[in-house]
Amino acid sequence: MKALIINKTIWGLAAIMFLSSCQKILDTKPQTQIITNPTSAANISASQAENLLAGVYDAETGYSYGLEFNVLDRITNGDVWSDNCYAGGDNAANITIDLFTYDALNDNIRRDWADAYGIIGNANIALPQVEACTDAALSAGRKAQILGEIRFMRAFTYFDMVRLFGELPIILEPADLSTSETVIQSTFVPKSSVDSVYEAILQDLWFAKDNVQDDNVPSSKMIVTKGAVNSILAKVYASKPNPNWDSVAYYCDRVIPNYSLVPDFTYLWDNNHKNNSEAIWEFNYIGWSKVGNWIPSQFIGSGWKKFSTPSNDLVNTFRAEGDSIRLHSSISFVDYGWSDPYWKNTNYYPILSKYNDPSDGTNDFYAIRLADILLLRAEAYNAKGDISNAAKLVNEVRARVKLSPVTASSADEMASIIAKERRLELVFEGHRRFDLIRTGKAIEVMNAQKEGEGNNLNYNVQPYQLVYPVPQQ
Repeated sequence: MKALIINKTIWGLAAIMFLSSCQKILDTKPQTQIITNPTSAANISASQAENLLAGVYDAETGYSYGLEFNVLDRITNGDVWSDNCYAGGDNAANITIDLFTYDALNDNIRRDWADAYGIIGNANIALPQVEACTDAALSAGRKAQILGEIRFMRAFTYFDMVRLFGELPIILEPADLSTSETVIQSTFVPKSSVDSVYEAILQDLWFAKDNVQDDNVPSSKMIVTKGAVNSILAKVYASKPNPNWDSVAYYCDRVIPNYSLVPDFTYLWDNNHKNNSEAIWEFNYIGWSKVGNWIPSQFIGSGWKKFSTPSNDLVNTFRAEGDSIRLHSSISFVDYGWSDPYWKNTNYYPILSKYNDPSDGTNDFYAIRLADILLLRAEAYNAKGDISNAAKLVNEVRARVKLSPVTASSADEMASIIAKERRLELVFEGHRRFDLIRTGKAIEVMNAQKEGEGNNLNYNVQPYQLVYPVPQQ
């Protein structure tokens, strides 16, 4: 029987081949060619099907692709690109993202493209093999769950990619590496439209919604459930070029009753409340003996100057709001002798400390949590003119951190309130860039940014910079 689990070394050597997948393009016009793949999946055992699923989870969250793409670079792409952080450190790729001077040679952007298609490639390899499994030990229900979880992770990755890059090659089947001719032929895969990518995402999510486990059934929040699927469906409908707020509301309402905010905001970050009632999809890291999360070491500790320095604008926004709990749960001020043009006081330098335990590699990461979905539901209420119910949800989130209730006299005022609440609640979780872009505020906000002494940073952001260029490599 042919090998079922593709060694990550092979994937590293073949990363550029991911574009060789045959595919079924979900588009109203033929923008990408369809290539017939002559290979067929082996008849695998039930345990091998489970191993394939485990391999996709590892690709999503582990060392091969996901830990950088879904954790470290989620913060770079979501917070450093935005008004939440400066690049920090001395990494040229991070700095050009921060300053909007990046181009197709940026190594972070190249890495993210390769890692994302690596995750997608692992999913594409696993799916047909699981589908072909006839082992009686794999029940029809369990097979459907496995397929649903894998298709969700593929959709989750494409959702990040379409927001980062816009038009993309849609790759939904395993790469055909059988002959040099098929490799050469199938390497040239044109991009498809943003609408086509979203349609492919929705097809995967709709399948997953009908087949993954119910909320709160698995003990680990790492396992994909209907709550995770419905959450991303809500976010997809809020992020599409023409948002559908009725659909956002519908899918948020499928999530919210099944979860609850933890009573103390600090519980989310103290490493003692993993898989809590607020977590919808949580990347679990159990330490160096298996899979450890080394990302906090990039933000915390003296030694070399760390990445992702909180911005003056962010710190000032926390202080103006009187939001001491979330400020000090997210940012620490240190005396390491560091300074830069943004923070010149070496005795009071801010560092990102939301992920605060770099020593043992056990900090989890929330890919989706309830506060995000509550505030998205508030947006949906507000978009339909229901300011009162929007305020109730915002105030539910604010009450946990001892902030007074807010009111608004107009939908525009409430939209600004929600945007600020999302920024402070979800800071350093990779949401801010996407929130600014989907609400049409990115250029206005970024071009108004000032450094600590009040001088404009002159980013001069242009519309084409709202998405990354396809990496030249």
